[in-house]
Amino acid sequence: MDIEEIQAIFKFSALEKHMISSFGIQEDLFLPFLLSLKSGGSWSYASEETKSMAVKDVITYYSEESKTGYTLEKIYFFIEPEVIAEEGVIQRLEKCGTKEERELVERPYIITLHAKKIIFAEVNPDLRKITVRELKKKHIKLKGTPAYSAAHEMEHLEKGEVGGIPLWTFEYIKSQ
Repeated sequence: MDIEEIQAIFKFSALEKHMISSFGIQEDLFLPFLLSLKSGGSWSYASEETKSMAVKDVITYYSEESKTGYTLEKIYFFIEPEVIAEEGVIQRLEKCGTKEERELVERPYIITLHAKKIIFAEVNPDLRKITVRELKKKHIKLKGTPAYSAAHEMEHLEKGEVGGIPLWTFEYIKSQ
């Protein structure tokens, strides 16, 4: 790593610290947001006093004309999240970081969450910009993949461990 790269990392870290402090939230609560941004996926964090979670969604924009595009990442970051409504039931396989293999779980197709604060970020790789703002609303409805992710992280926050039916209970069927 050369000196310019080290300086760029320090500059990015300083900007990140300033962004975090601008929301007036204790720094450790931002861990799920930072993990989602830097490692991908959705994450949650709980201490004895409080909890937070980050839920990631992605949208790919692609031009047939130029044959180019980018994937916009949306990160919903919740302080003190709670589920207020769920709709539908989806059977799906999920892999949790603490488990060796995927498990069959049930998740809502739509989940409505309430939070003390909801911070929303868009990560645009085309522009190399991370736009972060606090939403005025305290409720949000997520559908599809972000709903599954939110339900998974809420299970971590409420129960600690995510439980499901192991993949090895499935049956292989060879089709002709």
